[in-house]
Amino acid sequence: MKTEDYAQGDAFQAEKRTLFSTEWLPACAEAQIPKAGDFLSMTVGGWSVIVVRDGTGAVRVLRNMCRHQNMPVVSTPGGQCENFRCRFHGWTYDLQGKFLAAPPPVAPRELSTGHDLISLAVTVEAGIVFFTLDSFAAKPQLGPDLPAYGGTIVTDIAANWKVVVEHLLEGRPPDADGFVWQAPLLALRRAGAKAIVEQIVPHTFLRTRLFTHVFGDGVEGHQQIASVLKANCEALQGERVAGAMSSDDNALLSDFHRRIETSYAGSS
Repeated sequence: MKTEDYAQGDAFQAEKRTLFSTEWLPACAEAQIPKAGDFLSMTVGGWSVIVVRDGTGAVRVLRNMCRHQNMPVVSTPGGQCENFRCRFHGWTYDLQGKFLAAPPPVAPRELSTGHDLISLAVTVEAGIVFFTLDSFAAKPQLGPDLPAYGGTIVTDIAANWKVVVEHLLEGRPPDADGFVWQAPLLALRRAGAKAIVEQIVPHTFLRTRLFTHVFGDGVEGHQQIASVLKANCEALQGERVAGAMSSDDNALLSDFHRRIETSYAGSS
């Protein structure tokens, strides 16, 4: 790996094509969408999705891409609705992504297949919603159910997503008590009756959003920790750009870097 892999777009595009498109990616805590019609929208590693609880209570992950002209259907980070209506030309979909209607001037000529939103494979593991574009990917394993959901802290970090992962894995042995690394974008720490899930959301090659999901506790005591993590990661980003690379000082980091290098090789 090179310093350019932390600061330029070519590496990010390679990661999207061969890493983020083949792994299970965390979307949210299931408790963030408790009722039918609750939804969140996000872009994870270049893939824009909607996470929604439908009228049957099932959690679904839909591509946030209208089937009319591939424009985003949802432009807000979350909310509550009865259906999704594309603001560009009015194509409307139900909570399962099924096409419902469109204004006559832009309506499809035939109501055949191919007009529904693209639905992605989804699984809920220990209260965390995951999705994948590759149905053959091995499902995530987080261990026993987590305690009651206490809230989520959102932290925007001016750093490449790999820096955030390296900071979370630094100095942690692979068999550390209470720690689970679910590659490529989630870390879980358990401590007695509490648990912290760090969900890394790569937006661009220089912008990462970190969702700190707190279980078994409130979020108040974790705000300062999140601020310190942000500062540390942004400082590390500066070091990477200056040429100081992370050392593979444990098996988790070695495995992470191997995955990244494999993704670059697979995109060439």
